Amino acid sequence: MNGIRASWRISPSRPGAMCGDWIDVARLADGRLAVSMGDAAGHGDQAAALALVLRRLLRERLLGGADPGQALGGALAEVAELGDMGEMYATAFVAVAAADGTVTYANAGHPAPIVLRSRGPWDRGRTAPGHHGAGRSLGPTGPLLSDLFAGAAIWSNRTLRLAPGESLFLYTDGLTEARNSAGVEFGPDRLVDAGWRQTGSSTPGRGRGPSAVSGVLERMFAEVAAFTQRASDDRSALVLACVPEVDDHDGDRALGDSGRLGDTIRRGAAAEQCGVG
Repeated sequence: MNGIRASWRISPSRPGAMCGDWIDVARLADGRLAVSMGDAAGHGDQAAALALVLRRLLRERLLGGADPGQALGGALAEVAELGDMGEMYATAFVAVAAADGTVTYANAGHPAPIVLRSRGPWDRGRTAPGHHGAGRSLGPTGPLLSDLFAGAAIWSNRTLRLAPGESLFLYTDGLTEARNSAGVEFGPDRLVDAGWRQTGSSTPGRGRGPSAVSGVLERMFAEVAAFTQRASDDRSALVLACVPEVDDHDGDRALGDSGRLGDTIRRGAAAEQCGVG
C-alpha cells in the first residue's frame, strides 16, 4: 500500500518568539491531504498576525473544496478587504495530495520546493546530489500575496506524481539564506544534499517510514545550525513523502489508500512552535 506522510518543523529566530512562517496540514472530506506553507514578510507581531490569518483562510477554503490556486486568490482577497496591507506581503505554497502520490499545487512566489528521490545502489560513494539526488523543482505559478493582486485569479494549478520513495521538500528562505561568519549563504544545494544523504542512510527496503521522514528534517536543521551558529530568521520545512506503507506514529501523519488519517493532524503545529498560541 502506498501512502502520503507529512512531517514538518518550524524554528523561530528567537525561542518562544512570534514568527511569520506558517505550516498547516489538514484532511479533506474526500481523504486527501491539504498542505499550506508560507512566509509573511518581516518579523514580530505584524508578520505573525498576517501569517495566522492567511493560514486560517487557506485552510477554510481548502476544506470548502477550493483548489490550491482558488484558495490563494480567495484568501488574499479577504485579507485585502480587512484593510490596506501597506508594504506587507507573503509567499505561500499550497498543495493537495492523494494517497497515490498525485499532488496538485500552486506556488505564490514561494522558494521552489524540490522533489527528492531516495538514494539507490548506483549513488554509493556520491557526496553531492547534483541532478541525481534532486528531481524537478516547483517554481512559482503566480506572484506573491500582495494587495496589488487582490481580486485577481492568477494563481494556476499544476500537478505532479510522487513515486514510492520520493519526497516533496518545502522550505522557507530562513534555511537557504542563513549565513555563516564569512557571510556565505547556506544555499539550496547544501540543504538538498543534507536531505538526500538522509534518504539513503538506512537499510534497503527499510527507512521509508515515519522515522526516516522526520530524520530528513533533523539532519537539515542540524546542518544549518552548525553552519550559522545563530539564527537571524525563522526557519521552516516540510517533507511530503510517498511511502510504500503507513502506520500510526506520533509526530508524523500518514494518508493511505483507504483515506485513513487522524481527525486532528497536529492542528496548530505552526502556531504552537512559533509561540503564537
